[in-house]
Amino acid sequence: MPVPSHRAGAYHARMRLCFIGDSYVTGTGDETCQGWAGRLCARERQAGHDLTLYNLGVRGQTSHDIALRWQAEAQARLHGRADGGIILSFGANDARADASGQPRLALQDSLRATERVLRRARARWPTLMVGPPPVGRPGPDLRTRVLEQAMAALCDRAGVPFLSVWAPLLDCAAWCDGIAQGDGLHPGGAGYAMLARLVQDWPAWRNLMATSH
Repeated sequence: MPVPSHRAGAYHARMRLCFIGDSYVTGTGDETCQGWAGRLCARERQAGHDLTLYNLGVRGQTSHDIALRWQAEAQARLHGRADGGIILSFGANDARADASGQPRLALQDSLRATERVLRRARARWPTLMVGPPPVGRPGPDLRTRVLEQAMAALCDRAGVPFLSVWAPLLDCAAWCDGIAQGDGLHPGGAGYAMLARLVQDWPAWRNLMATSH
């Protein structure tokens, strides 16, 4: 189907998108309860893209937890449709230390779970992955950095576009200050707005938006 010309009231790129991940996908800490996914899709709708957003973030979940549930949840929303898409973003909880000071999920366990998700998602729907964000503290951030670099390599092998947000968010006052002023883990709306902008400007996301059905 050709893409309609852009004009007021005209829509193109009709898509149903499942955003799958943890509390950052949910938008925990955002005073408007939009998070980055809600802001991102609102901007695209204003630009004329007919999007349906399914926010499938669950606070506190690791890659292993998400690997166990994501497929049934996406299937319930996208089964039999040609206009579905998957946006993955998780890993921060894997790198967070448990009571013993060790990461909640070992690196290889994180990568095995992520690989299962990537393989199955990519086989069914257009799939993108946004890397885990920093929290502005050296300990967890270094563990997150190691994980997100390994996830990037995994996505490259799987043919799934990957957006690293670790460095730009670590340099972003709105993100880090929001975390420091909040619960120590999650930013406020200004931080999520910055993350939404990073995704919106990402060529892989722009390519997804250019898809027409």
